[in-house]
Amino acid sequence: MVKLQKETKRSKSKQIQESNKAFKLVSYIIFYLILFLFIFSMYLYAYSYITLSLAESLTTSLFSLLLPSLAFAYLAHSGKSFSESLSDLGIFQNLRIAKILGIAILLFLMIFVLEISITLISTITNTQIETNACYAVNGMPSWFILFIVLIGPIDEELFFRGFLVKRIGIIPSALLFAILHAGYGSTFGIDIIAAFIFGLLAGYIFKKTNSIYPTTISHMLVNSIAVLGCI
Repeated sequence: MVKLQKETKRSKSKQIQESNKAFKLVSYIIFYLILFLFIFSMYLYAYSYITLSLAESLTTSLFSLLLPSLAFAYLAHSGKSFSESLSDLGIFQNLRIAKILGIAILLFLMIFVLEISITLISTITNTQIETNACYAVNGMPSWFILFIVLIGPIDEELFFRGFLVKRIGIIPSALLFAILHAGYGSTFGIDIIAAFIFGLLAGYIFKKTNSIYPTTISHMLVNSIAVLGCI
C-alpha cells in the first residue's frame, strides 16, 4: 500500500514536471514567433513591400501581443506552471460579476470625467494640451480598430497590471504605461496624462482585488469612447 502511494506520487510529480516543460516550451515558441513577426513587419516596410498604414497597424498589434507573451515566458522560465501563471496574472479570481462590472464602470467614469476636466481647463486657460489618440486609428484597417478596442486592453492589462504591478510597483508600471501611449504622437498631452492616472488607479485596483477583469473591461470602454470620438 505504501509502495503504491509512493509510485502514485512519483507519477503525479512526473506529470507535473512534463506539463511545466510543455508550458515553458510553448510560451517560448509563442514569444519568439511574435518577436520574429514584429521584426519581419519592420523589414517588409523598410523595403517597401507594405504600406506605412499596414506597417503601423501590424507592428502595433504585434508589439501589443508581445507584452503578455513576455509575461508568460518569464513566469514559465521562473518555474511556474500554467495554472500558477494564470493566478499570478489575476486571471483566476473570485470576484462576482456584479462587483467586476461595478468597479470597471466606476474606473471608466473617473477617467472619462478626468479627460473632460482637462479639456475644459485647457479651453478656459487657453492652454493647448495635445490629444493625438486619433492618430492611432485614422486611416487604419477596421480589424486594427477592433484590435485596439478588444485585444489591446487585454494585452496591456495582463502585462502592466497583472505582471508589472507585483514586480515593480504601481507607480513605475503606471509610468511605463503612460510612456507607451506616447507612441500616439503626444509629448505631454491628454492621452499621456489620462494613461498615467488610469495606470495608478488600475494598479491600485489590481493590488486590492488581484483580478485583471475590472481594469480590462474599463480599459475596453475607455478605448471604445476614444475610437468613437475619432470616427
